Amino acid sequence: MTVSLKTDNSELNPSALRRALAAVESGYALRPLQWSQEREVAALLMRAFADDPLVNAICNVQSRQRDRQLYWSFRIAIRSHCLSPQPAWVMTDALSRPIGVALVSRPSMDLRGNPDTLFALRGLFHVGIAAARRGMHAARTIAAQAPHGPFTYLRTLGVDPQYQGRGLGSRLVDEVIRAAPTGWPLYLETAKETNLTFYARHGLSCIGEFECLGVRVWRLFRSARFAR
Repeated sequence: MTVSLKTDNSELNPSALRRALAAVESGYALRPLQWSQEREVAALLMRAFADDPLVNAICNVQSRQRDRQLYWSFRIAIRSHCLSPQPAWVMTDALSRPIGVALVSRPSMDLRGNPDTLFALRGLFHVGIAAARRGMHAARTIAAQAPHGPFTYLRTLGVDPQYQGRGLGSRLVDEVIRAAPTGWPLYLETAKETNLTFYARHGLSCIGEFECLGVRVWRLFRSARFAR
């Protein structure tokens, strides 16, 4: 599941692109995600996904509880990812604070790691049984829509809202594409229609739609034949 990114038309013109590149060169850095960044990255994803329709369908509670559920859901997800052999990248600012992240799995959606069971149980206390059940249902629904064969799955892409519109999401997607095994397509899904134009600029086309918890979700695919 991926988050919305600011994709107004100003991002498409050369001056906006130059500003984004200058911002990256002036202090933003792209690095592999570290275990020690779990809390900070979970907090930024909580902010980035605050208006995601599918996330809100899973939580389905008032704002304060929703934020706690989101924070702990992302902490569990990030820890599971760090315990797996799967790649992940984080964008940091000049003070090394995380401001964007991309989580990837391959050759499928399966992390195939060793989950921290005790931590997951602790997180479940904060997430709540009802939200956890909705999350599990959503995960099964999403997995059933996955393409066949090996592929790179962009599991999560998020940029802190105050940094959106600066080209950071594009840099993260470009790194995912660059690091993908040769001959493997890229796949993701999004519950925000505003994301479609952004991903289209990176060669991802809509290959279908499905409904999850009453929310419309788009399936996006970048063919392995698409030039890097």
